[in-house]
Amino acid sequence: MRSFFDPTLIERHGAAFIRESEIDSALARLIPKVRITKGRYTWPARAKQRDLVWNHMDQNHRPYIHRTYDDAMRLHIGEQAAFSLTRFGNWPVVVPVFDGHYKDNGFYQVLCLFGLIVVVIFIEACDDGEKRFMQIDWAIASHRLLRFLHPILDRRLRRLNDVQNAEDEVIRDRRVELRAEGYRFLTDDPDFVNSNAVGNNVVYPPVATSQVLSLADLGMSEVRRIVVDRRAFLVRRVAETIQIWPGVCPHEGACIEPDHVRENMVRCPWHGLEFKMRSLSSGETATICGARIEYRDGALHVAAASYGPNVAPGFSAAVTRDR
Repeated sequence: MRSFFDPTLIERHGAAFIRESEIDSALARLIPKVRITKGRYTWPARAKQRDLVWNHMDQNHRPYIHRTYDDAMRLHIGEQAAFSLTRFGNWPVVVPVFDGHYKDNGFYQVLCLFGLIVVVIFIEACDDGEKRFMQIDWAIASHRLLRFLHPILDRRLRRLNDVQNAEDEVIRDRRVELRAEGYRFLTDDPDFVNSNAVGNNVVYPPVATSQVLSLADLGMSEVRRIVVDRRAFLVRRVAETIQIWPGVCPHEGACIEPDHVRENMVRCPWHGLEFKMRSLSSGETATICGARIEYRDGALHVAAASYGPNVAPGFSAAVTRDR
């Protein structure tokens, strides 16, 4: 078997991928009487390049953000590659999907449809200094007798990229907003492992000044979102206590609203993670969203956390399966 691997990739990434220039030759050798159809798609983006890369590597958001994916079985994740079996919508169809980080800011995504058609997708997060954009190229390969399916798949890929990039903008634009507020993330140097690990990856900006927020007008059992010093909280009054949840998801920064509260839990709209509330009686404190919160005299006293601007302790996420 001939080798088309670029040995320099092993030195840079600890893994080797086929050279991009050799894809067509390899497909022609693999598929007798092959027909290859090429396509290209570009989507303008506002997010930083590293956030576009993270967004692609973050596979856990797909069942919650994209209507295309219903569920997936993750067979392998390494820092530079992932392999999954993905169910296509509500159809009883399972598609094997390989994702490889084969160059800086660039990925292979390979699908095999019914063992008859191979789709190799080249995805790159681009920044030319003036604008940022996602560039997606693909090669659809099959026996020439199946070439009549290529235009159908080509249109489907274009439509899929229209829909999925539009759906991803809520995540990408949120990262733009948070970075403008001074947020950082433990996934700022993303790979497939840290982008899919469940943990508190948000590094909140430090509290600039202490503030006091009166809750005198908060109704019993009312859930309210309050914003203070570049962070947000959800609060609810229950008897003599105040229940608090993060209004900025500690995992990757999703905006959490009152509608996301389910009994004593709040669910992240991006990844389906659930967080328990913190209950404070008068005089008690907690560290939430990188700030020290004290409930006293019917008000929340917000101050800098003693540990400094770091990931928020005290909230652990539970992965949920239903949506």
